Amino acid sequence: MIELIDKCDAKVMQGIIDLETEAFGIGGLNAWHLVPLIRHGRVFVMRENQAVIGSVQYMLDWSNTQKAYMFGVSVAKNYRGKGIGTNLLKDSIKGLAGEGISEIELTVDPGNVGAIKVYEEKLGFTISEFRKNEYGEGEDRLVMNLPVKVFMDKSSG
Repeated sequence: MIELIDKCDAKVMQGIIDLETEAFGIGGLNAWHLVPLIRHGRVFVMRENQAVIGSVQYMLDWSNTQKAYMFGVSVAKNYRGKGIGTNLLKDSIKGLAGEGISEIELTVDPGNVGAIKVYEEKLGFTISEFRKNEYGEGEDRLVMNLPVKVFMDKSSG
């Protein structure tokens, strides 16, 4: 079960920051990034015994206000490979669909084969673009998109 975080609770925020640091090192979210995402975006978490074990964050695309950009997703190391991230993403996409979002976009490291496989095979994302040096020299990204209707049709069938 996921929950939408809409208040800046220090304990929950620290749980998200710890996950992000574990997954992305200095590239992970910190409080300076997280507070505006909670207040102006969408931040979903999954917990076990009140501990945050997964998080996904979205922001609105101002060029297309029916599109959400997935800012990041992370799962605690001990919970990876157990479907936690996939379920977190599925439930959060359903939540965004209920808010009128019709498309989700994300970027992913082309070398992150496991994540790409989940995005394509389990969620229905397709690769739409390759961005060379997106985050600096040698930091390429694949852009992936998901029409929410395609996801909802796949989920209900």
